[in-house]
Amino acid sequence: MDRLVYEKQSFPTGMSPNEVAKKLGLSVQSVYKYIQDGSIKAEAVPYGDKRTIYVISETAYEEAAELLKPSESQRPKRFEYYHPSQDIVLFQKFHSSKVPEARVIRNKDNEWGFYLANIQKWLPFDEGIREYQLKPVYPIHQSTFEYKGYVELEIPKDTVVLYPFLDYLYETWGMENIRLREQDNTILLFIRAGERPLTTKGFFAADILPFLIKGDIYNEEGHLIFRSSYRKTSLELPIDLLESMTELAEQEGISMSKWVEQKLSSLLK
Repeated sequence: MDRLVYEKQSFPTGMSPNEVAKKLGLSVQSVYKYIQDGSIKAEAVPYGDKRTIYVISETAYEEAAELLKPSESQRPKRFEYYHPSQDIVLFQKFHSSKVPEARVIRNKDNEWGFYLANIQKWLPFDEGIREYQLKPVYPIHQSTFEYKGYVELEIPKDTVVLYPFLDYLYETWGMENIRLREQDNTILLFIRAGERPLTTKGFFAADILPFLIKGDIYNEEGHLIFRSSYRKTSLELPIDLLESMTELAEQEGISMSKWVEQKLSSLLK
């Protein structure tokens, strides 16, 4: 009894990888990857004869949250919507002879899988591939566009146009040119400025205009065109001033362009 009490008292306190995954909005597999590469500091504790479990202290969690948890003001990170080992993206469309339509989603434990709308069922990714022979309807990769800024949209999840629009973006724009964040009731989208043929009849450009936050959207001669609200400019400034601005921007963890934008915006209010 004394030995058991001692072991319990000496056991480090903190959170498990599962708990951290839920708090950060990550998959458990991602948390283990970040533990292995040192992004999340965790204490390895022997458990039983052969097992090892990880315990993340409150301090280690706060450090990881600052590093990994995306803020609402930041552009979404790729891990928020892309699973590299399975090469799938959130809400990607799959199908098979058994299932007319399945969508890639994460459950409440941030585990990747499929939602089968016809039977209103979620199932793990491996089960969907093995038992239902699900296959992607379209490829999701395209070459990365030359950077000309982003167009930003926020689309409610219950909007009819959402899935046809996402299917078009994944297939025609490619996941390399999209940033996506799933929120409680909406989907936040950052799309690289550019143009591509509008080959689908699933939606019209006018259907997505009500959800536009920043930028412009046009349909010209059968092409869907996204234009950023940002334009490049150049300024000639003293070197010592540029160095000071760069240092201040680094201290705030943002780019110098963003730092200048924030300062000018505050002055012009």
